[in-house]
Amino acid sequence: MHVLHFPLRPLAVALALVAASFAAVAAPAAPAELEAGTDRIFAQWNHPDTPGCGVAVFRDGAVAFHKGYGQANLELGVPIGADTVFDIGSTSKQFTAAAVLLLERDGRLSLDDDVRKYVPELPDYGRTITLRHLLQHTSGLRDYLVLQLLAGIAYDDYSSDRQTLDLLARQKALNFAPGSEYVYSNTGYFLAAEVVKRVSGKPLAQFARERIFEPLGMRDTRYRDDHTLPVRGRASAYSKAETQPGKPQPAGIERYRIDLPNWDQVGDGSVLTTLADLQRWDENFYRPVVGDAAFLARLQQPGKLDSGEPIDYALGLMVGEHDGLKIVKHGGAWGGYRAQLLRYPQRHLSVAALCNAAHADPDGMAQRTAALWLGLPSEPDAARAQRAAVALPAAAMQRWTGAYRNPKTGSLRRIQWNDGELELHAFGDSFALRPAGKAEFEVEDSPIQALSFRDAGRGRPRVLVQQAEGERTEFEALAVAAPDAAALAAYAGDYRCEELGRDYRLSVIDGALHRFDPRVAPPRLEPLERDSFTEDAITYRFQRGADGKIDGVSLDVGRVRDLRCQRR
Repeated sequence: MHVLHFPLRPLAVALALVAASFAAVAAPAAPAELEAGTDRIFAQWNHPDTPGCGVAVFRDGAVAFHKGYGQANLELGVPIGADTVFDIGSTSKQFTAAAVLLLERDGRLSLDDDVRKYVPELPDYGRTITLRHLLQHTSGLRDYLVLQLLAGIAYDDYSSDRQTLDLLARQKALNFAPGSEYVYSNTGYFLAAEVVKRVSGKPLAQFARERIFEPLGMRDTRYRDDHTLPVRGRASAYSKAETQPGKPQPAGIERYRIDLPNWDQVGDGSVLTTLADLQRWDENFYRPVVGDAAFLARLQQPGKLDSGEPIDYALGLMVGEHDGLKIVKHGGAWGGYRAQLLRYPQRHLSVAALCNAAHADPDGMAQRTAALWLGLPSEPDAARAQRAAVALPAAAMQRWTGAYRNPKTGSLRRIQWNDGELELHAFGDSFALRPAGKAEFEVEDSPIQALSFRDAGRGRPRVLVQQAEGERTEFEALAVAAPDAAALAAYAGDYRCEELGRDYRLSVIDGALHRFDPRVAPPRLEPLERDSFTEDAITYRFQRGADGKIDGVSLDVGRVRDLRCQRR
């Protein structure tokens, strides 16, 4: 996501935007040039043995361009077409927010209502959590997707609304006081779907079909609330196959694995749709059929924290600025599906990019496509990715290995040396780093475009600088502990996580701490500072009692903070 700015002086900024919008326009390219340019942006997916993407450009109320790249189904060899159905993940949130606003227009609820008015099963945390908090990710509620994974519910397990509500009812704490922070949480939109069902008497899937999809002629769009139902024309979804040590790299379609979760929750995601149907929804923002101008303005009005600090999230939409032009967008990711719907309202131009590969970057490709069709300057990240690799001595690269933490969010990045190259370990995956300068690296097949490193000096920690979606984020190196055998043994044992309804068993195996998992080889916990370890995105922080012995552990996973488990 590009850096988003908000107007402080409306008239001056409005004039500047108008001037910029004219100044940024290049001579219009010929249709053949635009198609060829779009083909280049999606070239890596234009193959008969890879999944891929469908892309469409909506301009002045019509589909100006649409094309499919790659395969909707690798097993059957079915290519992606204009009518291919994709799961759009969190891009669905704008439809859920619209459903809640329609009920408010009906006089059935208010965004300022306490969510417990409609979902009394939720605990009373002593602070009111409003529907507005839910829709703007300021509720403080822990993310249910993370909670279910921590509870041992895998994506290929069946998971129902009842399970999720029971899990949320067991939570004893919030991540933060409602309204004090913005932290993306799918729980808010899952609960919004529950509110729609209880207020209207209809499941969100039915309510949205009757009030949004059918009035707009979106005949191929639905909320998928039953993973067993067949959907005509739906693309399958894929992630890259894990390479097995000592075995040859898989080739052809065997480079991929089917990645289709079996969870049936809706609201935060699970809308299935096509490029053509998204154009009908997109045009509703210019010529309303569902709602009116005031309704659509509310959907696109960014929120504020209690402190008055603005956030870039509105109601199911992110609103900001790029190259002097207003942008409205929302991406999505679910299983192996990836999506982005990006709108430039001042130019009446939008780009939809829908993919069925987990390592696809529809946001970046949509931004580059929009720039091409609008005649805007090329994306700097695209230019950066074309730089030639630089040869660096192994020692010059190995010096950057270690663990790094974002001091604001607590998120981690681990840099490891593996088989002659540096690797970034993040998001539960590993990514090769390609040297592009003395201390600069490109990140292959990752949502992160580049990393750079610097020594701050004067005893201060080394710094990793991440470049992702147009934003630079700094991570500070950690002083990683090296616990001996006796120290590791002190952490081993069983821990009861009442809020998850689950026990965690930790054991020392071959000189390292591991978590028992009946499905896979025991995952290894890597040391951080004293009494802290990490397993992919999970940080384990062990607590000691008055006697100095370990008596509990808390789990932190970004969207779930300080979930406590007691030692048995």
